Amino acid sequence: MSETLIIVLLAILLDRLIPDRQGIKPFVSYRDWAESIEERFNGGKRVHGIGAVILATLPIVAGVMLIHYILGEIGWIWRVAFDVLVLYLCLDIHRLSKTASAVSVALESGDIDEADEQLRVLIGKGVPEKSEANIALASVEGVLKRGNSLIVSPVFWFILLGPVGAVLQRLSCILDFLWGHRYERFADFGWAAARFDDLMGWIPARITALSYALMGSFEDALHCWRKRVGVWSDINSGPLLASGFGAMHMQICEATEEGEFEERTSDLTVIPDAGHVQGAVALVWRVLLLWLVVGVLMTGAHLAGFISG
Repeated sequence: MSETLIIVLLAILLDRLIPDRQGIKPFVSYRDWAESIEERFNGGKRVHGIGAVILATLPIVAGVMLIHYILGEIGWIWRVAFDVLVLYLCLDIHRLSKTASAVSVALESGDIDEADEQLRVLIGKGVPEKSEANIALASVEGVLKRGNSLIVSPVFWFILLGPVGAVLQRLSCILDFLWGHRYERFADFGWAAARFDDLMGWIPARITALSYALMGSFEDALHCWRKRVGVWSDINSGPLLASGFGAMHMQICEATEEGEFEERTSDLTVIPDAGHVQGAVALVWRVLLLWLVVGVLMTGAHLAGFISG
């Protein structure tokens, strides 16, 4: 347990000290490779998508496992260094915080176009109608969702499966982003990628949603989680956004009619602005701090028991 905690702490430290990865961007190259796979395999059927997901993940996972094993045979320190490097590449804490802060600064200065550009960096797309409220709302949603996919989920899978777990989680996010059946071209082909990402994100998303509640308004977050989770069609985004908005006092969580809800933008208790974007970033940082403290306490208890035993 202490080794895992040290690896996580070192990876987070590296993310803070070298946020640009010194030009090392393996997932950019991976996206290019995945797109080439899609061009060859996309025959418009689910079975083609399943085969493409296997082809796009199995060689990477096998390579990580092999390197991890070989370095472990050479020496413990080399295996640990490799694990730190892999987790560091899978995390993206600093960029998330920096980009969201750039959106907030642009909104505060009234530069809507710059805010929309930074939003595109944050979530990969802008908003249909440029306004401070729309950009701020999309940014808050992006931070709440990426607080899970870029921070909590990679650490969760690393703890369970080591570097293989962290890599699998990051690959699932990329494949869902590229192939997830949001467009006609990926209607059936993208089914496997979407389900793969849903599976990898299901438990971490709920851990993150509970963490938002613990680090925000607990009662409001849980109430919104129970009442509003069905507003978002994505099975993992629902808990994250419902709990996050509730924790930040941004959402009315009552149903208008039994089993039916208004559109998510119509029942906000406040008009989103730059301050809410910064609030979402602060919430994510509190969640990260919470679990680091939990990890330190658990490691301390484990070591104390070992010493006393």
